[in-house]
Amino acid sequence: MRIQPDGINLLDTVIKVLRDEVLPSLAAEQQYSVRMAINAIGIARRQLVRGDAGEAQEQALLAELLGTGGSHAELSWLLAQRIRDGRAKDNPALRKLLWQLTLQRVAESAPRYLQQENLSLL
Repeated sequence: MRIQPDGINLLDTVIKVLRDEVLPSLAAEQQYSVRMAINAIGIARRQLVRGDAGEAQEQALLAELLGTGGSHAELSWLLAQRIRDGRAKDNPALRKLLWQLTLQRVAESAPRYLQQENLSLL
Protein backbone atom coordinates (compact mmCIF):
# COMPACT_ATOMS: atom_id res chain seq x y z
CA MET A 1 0.00 0.00 0.00
CA ARG A 2 1.31 3.41 -0.96
CA ILE A 3 1.72 6.10 1.61
CA GLN A 4 -0.72 8.98 1.13
CA PRO A 5 -0.57 11.42 -0.44
CA ASP A 6 0.42 9.57 -3.59
CA GLY A 7 2.48 11.00 -6.44
CA ILE A 8 -0.54 12.40 -8.27
CA ASN A 9 -1.73 14.26 -5.18
CA LEU A 10 1.78 15.59 -4.58
CA LEU A 11 1.95 16.93 -8.13
CA ASP A 12 -1.49 18.51 -7.70
CA THR A 13 -0.22 20.24 -4.55
CA VAL A 14 2.90 21.53 -6.31
CA ILE A 15 0.81 22.89 -9.18
CA LYS A 16 -1.58 24.61 -6.76
CA VAL A 17 1.23 26.20 -4.72
CA LEU A 18 3.07 27.40 -7.82
CA ARG A 19 -0.08 28.74 -9.47
CA ASP A 20 -1.80 30.28 -6.43
CA GLU A 21 1.08 31.37 -4.20
CA VAL A 22 4.33 31.65 -6.15
CA LEU A 23 3.17 32.93 -9.53
CA PRO A 24 1.27 36.02 -8.29
CA SER A 25 4.28 37.16 -6.26
CA LEU A 26 6.69 37.11 -9.21
CA ALA A 27 7.60 39.87 -11.60
CA ALA A 28 6.02 39.51 -15.05
CA GLU A 29 9.30 38.46 -16.68
CA GLN A 30 9.67 35.57 -14.21
CA GLN A 31 6.10 34.31 -14.51
CA TYR A 32 6.68 32.70 -17.92
CA SER A 33 9.21 30.22 -16.50
CA VAL A 34 6.90 29.24 -13.66
CA ARG A 35 3.98 28.79 -16.08
CA MET A 36 6.18 26.49 -18.18
CA ALA A 37 7.05 24.50 -15.04
CA ILE A 38 3.36 24.24 -14.11
CA ASN A 39 2.53 22.99 -17.62
CA ALA A 40 5.37 20.45 -17.52
CA ILE A 41 4.18 19.12 -14.17
CA GLY A 42 0.64 18.89 -15.55
CA ILE A 43 1.85 16.84 -18.52
CA ALA A 44 3.83 14.53 -16.22
CA ARG A 45 0.75 14.16 -14.02
CA ARG A 46 -1.47 13.20 -16.96
CA GLN A 47 1.15 10.69 -18.14
CA LEU A 48 1.23 9.11 -14.68
CA VAL A 49 -2.56 8.89 -14.61
CA ARG A 50 -2.68 7.22 -18.03
CA GLY A 51 0.25 4.94 -17.32
CA ASP A 52 1.44 2.87 -20.24
CA ALA A 53 -2.03 2.43 -21.71
CA GLY A 54 -1.54 5.07 -24.41
CA GLU A 55 1.75 3.66 -25.61
CA ALA A 56 0.41 0.10 -25.54
CA GLN A 57 -2.62 1.18 -27.57
CA GLU A 58 -0.37 3.02 -30.02
CA GLN A 59 1.85 -0.05 -30.38
CA ALA A 60 -1.18 -2.25 -31.12
CA LEU A 61 -2.47 0.22 -33.72
CA LEU A 62 0.96 0.40 -35.37
CA ALA A 63 1.30 -3.40 -35.42
CA GLU A 64 -2.13 -3.72 -37.03
CA LEU A 65 -1.43 -1.06 -39.64
CA LEU A 66 2.04 -2.37 -40.49
CA GLY A 67 1.09 -6.04 -40.36
CA THR A 68 4.02 -6.96 -38.14
CA GLY A 69 5.04 -7.13 -34.51
CA GLY A 70 7.78 -5.39 -32.62
CA SER A 71 8.46 -2.91 -29.88
CA HIS A 72 6.86 0.51 -29.94
CA ALA A 73 10.18 2.05 -31.02
CA GLU A 74 10.69 -0.52 -33.80
CA LEU A 75 7.18 -0.06 -35.16
CA SER A 76 7.46 3.74 -35.03
CA TRP A 77 10.76 3.53 -36.92
CA LEU A 78 9.23 1.18 -39.51
CA LEU A 79 6.27 3.50 -40.05
CA ALA A 80 8.59 6.51 -40.46
CA GLN A 81 10.68 4.52 -42.94
CA ARG A 82 7.62 3.61 -44.99
CA ILE A 83 6.47 7.21 -45.04
CA ARG A 84 9.94 8.37 -46.15
CA ASP A 85 10.01 5.71 -48.86
CA GLY A 86 6.64 6.89 -50.18
CA ARG A 87 4.90 3.61 -49.33
CA ALA A 88 2.22 5.29 -47.23
CA LYS A 89 0.56 7.63 -49.70
CA ASP A 90 -3.22 7.87 -49.83
CA ASN A 91 -3.67 5.37 -47.02
CA PRO A 92 -6.90 6.07 -45.08
CA ALA A 93 -5.89 3.68 -42.28
CA LEU A 94 -2.61 5.55 -41.82
CA ARG A 95 -4.41 8.90 -41.83
CA LYS A 96 -6.80 7.59 -39.16
CA LEU A 97 -3.90 6.27 -37.07
CA LEU A 98 -1.97 9.55 -37.30
CA TRP A 99 -5.07 11.50 -36.25
CA GLN A 100 -5.59 9.18 -33.28
CA LEU A 101 -1.94 9.55 -32.22
CA THR A 102 -2.22 13.33 -32.54
CA LEU A 103 -5.30 13.36 -30.33
CA GLN A 104 -3.52 11.21 -27.72
CA ARG A 105 -0.58 13.60 -27.60
CA VAL A 106 -2.82 16.65 -27.37
CA ALA A 107 -4.78 14.94 -24.57
CA GLU A 108 -1.54 14.79 -22.57
CA SER A 109 -0.10 18.17 -23.47
CA ALA A 110 -3.17 20.41 -23.90
CA PRO A 111 -6.41 18.64 -22.91
CA ARG A 112 -8.35 21.90 -22.71
CA TYR A 113 -7.74 22.37 -26.43
CA LEU A 114 -9.61 19.13 -27.16
CA GLN A 115 -12.56 20.39 -25.11
CA GLN A 116 -12.43 23.82 -26.71
CA GLU A 117 -12.50 22.32 -30.21
CA ASN A 118 -15.09 19.68 -29.28
CA LEU A 119 -12.67 16.86 -30.08
CA SER A 120 -12.30 13.57 -28.28
CA LEU A 121 -10.18 10.46 -28.44
CA LEU A 122 -11.70 7.92 -30.79
